[in-house]
Amino acid sequence: MFLSGAVPPMMDPHARPAREEHDRMIPRDPSLETSGDAAGGEMPFQAGGVWTLQAPPVLDTAGAEDFLRRLEDLFSREGDRVVLDLGRVENFDSAGLSVLVRAVFLGEEMGKQVRFARVPPEILDYFSLVSLERLVRAGSGKPPREGFLSYLGGLAVPGLEALKLWFYVTVETFWGVVVRPFKGERIRWDRVVEEISAVGAGAVPLVFLIGFLMGLILVMQTAGSLRAFGAEVYVADMVGISITREIGPLMTAILVAARSGSSIAAEIGTMVVSEEVDALRQMGIHPVRFLVLPKIVALAVSTPCLGVIFNLCAILGGLLFAVVALGLPWGVYLDHTQAAITQYDILEGVFKCAVFGSLVGQVGCALGLGVQGGSIGVARATTFSVVLSIFLVIVFDAFFVALFRML
Repeated sequence: MFLSGAVPPMMDPHARPAREEHDRMIPRDPSLETSGDAAGGEMPFQAGGVWTLQAPPVLDTAGAEDFLRRLEDLFSREGDRVVLDLGRVENFDSAGLSVLVRAVFLGEEMGKQVRFARVPPEILDYFSLVSLERLVRAGSGKPPREGFLSYLGGLAVPGLEALKLWFYVTVETFWGVVVRPFKGERIRWDRVVEEISAVGAGAVPLVFLIGFLMGLILVMQTAGSLRAFGAEVYVADMVGISITREIGPLMTAILVAARSGSSIAAEIGTMVVSEEVDALRQMGIHPVRFLVLPKIVALAVSTPCLGVIFNLCAILGGLLFAVVALGLPWGVYLDHTQAAITQYDILEGVFKCAVFGSLVGQVGCALGLGVQGGSIGVARATTFSVVLSIFLVIVFDAFFVALFRML
């Protein structure tokens, strides 16, 4: 970095050693001011093979173009070193300082060493916010073209990192729920209750509405086909079995992933960005046990409850349409529903909801803990948590369907 010799090293992660920075920074030399005045103020002059150009007192948008032309003329002359004397600069703006960046860039292109002399503190403060060397490197040519394997690697590495974090969170959660209670480490049930209130009770209105509409839509779509065979009464059997076994757990998990999984990823990701997770580690508090475990337990407990609510609301929605539109007696509808649904179907749906809820919590917490890149990283983790959660829920649902049908 060309100006980092006067910037505290802690402000520049790319800072070079002090000796190298001292060599790149020209110290204040009274002879420069004398020579500059003698040479006509802002006209370039050569001394000892080094060209020196004094910047005008006002380095702003109005004079930037003229100063840049004089710089280009200076670079066309013989000599391998150029010094820009900034000692007379009193007023400047970003357009004027961009000329200094352009000067360094031109020097890199033409093989000339560009140095700054007598840099005012205000300019140093400005460049302490940016990396001048990185700006020059970014504009010093086209980036190398990415190969196909590099492209595939760029797609695979984030997925592998997320998978590694998910596995770590899963193992820590299992260890905290199954093993550590026998070693005297209790689960913080007060935090679990708070999380259940947030992810469970808060989602009841949404689950109620979606479940009711889903049951109503199912009856609307299938009643016409069954009526052609005089079997519209069996719409109750279809709604009861499909909702209880598949649609109820699957839709509940998708709603939980969209509502709670994304919220968890954003919350933990924000804590990572603001270094709150690092503060917990410094205080000797394990972040997974303190933050992650209560959230996953809460989702594993509340998702089956939400699934039951979804099933009841879906059956209610189907009942309403069947009674009003199809003219079926509500007693007949309920009798067919009760005869179609078995205890096995209910337990299968509750088990799926518990697994899906735990899965959504693990994915959201893992991606939240792996956030990098500030607010952009938080947004990326939030989006990816929903996508990955829904994908894994569908994959696990297909696995459970095959498994339960073989039993």
